[in-house]
Amino acid sequence: MVRVRVSEMCPTRTRRRRSSRVGAGRCSTNRFTSRSRPAAVSCRLWRTFYIDHVSMDRTIRMTENNFLEGIPEAVPDKMPVRGDGNTLQINEIFYSIEGEGARVGQPTTFVRLAKCNLACFFCDTEFDSYSDMSVTEIVEAAKAHPAEWVSLTGGEPLGQDLRPLCRALGDAGYRLHIETNGVTKPDAELFELIEYWTVSPKRRRVIEGFVRIDELKYIVGKSFREDQVQPDIAKVIYLQPESSKPEFIQKTLGILTRHPDWRLSCRIHKMLKLP
Repeated sequence: MVRVRVSEMCPTRTRRRRSSRVGAGRCSTNRFTSRSRPAAVSCRLWRTFYIDHVSMDRTIRMTENNFLEGIPEAVPDKMPVRGDGNTLQINEIFYSIEGEGARVGQPTTFVRLAKCNLACFFCDTEFDSYSDMSVTEIVEAAKAHPAEWVSLTGGEPLGQDLRPLCRALGDAGYRLHIETNGVTKPDAELFELIEYWTVSPKRRRVIEGFVRIDELKYIVGKSFREDQVQPDIAKVIYLQPESSKPEFIQKTLGILTRHPDWRLSCRIHKMLKLP
């Protein structure tokens, strides 16, 4: 995971005024079910990028889109999105807690958008089924839960035009977090509307060119080596066991004893069997 400080990369960014109360309103969400969700890490006023050394070298079918080379900058001529943004294909909406990072334990409403432009064979999330929902319906569904944060996940959220939804959620007082694979560049407006960006790149070259990295997160699995860590380009290093297998936990803890300036990252929502 790589975090880059927004204040360094986007000095003109200003905080949106938040409403004093979020949660009034009702909407039935019985068409949605709770499923396991991708890892997500966020911190206020940071852009977040995952570096997953387990999946990085695996075979992945990808589209013709270019990878995100660092911080999103130029707006592409054509955004590879579906629909006009007023109606979105939603797989599920559920209420849970943030499982990792600085926001661990924080209540969050998760909006899972359908479809993905990749086909990672190790993905454990079902996102092909969906219901068409208007922006108004999604906002009302979010209001059924008392969370301040709304996380847009998938599938691949950037496969649909999120600008109308993000405007509406922002106007309702929500703070926004997105989880994306980093293949599609967001336009400038969307980039400003969303406070937290979590990007899970699938190739090492995505992080080339970074000059200001605040945090790197590595997944410690069977093939992970300590020399893969790049401490010189990050202020904070996180290590996360690939799973709950004792061998990965012991390996992670062993590395941390040799590097006391590195930190342990856990997926609390998985440990507690939460959606």
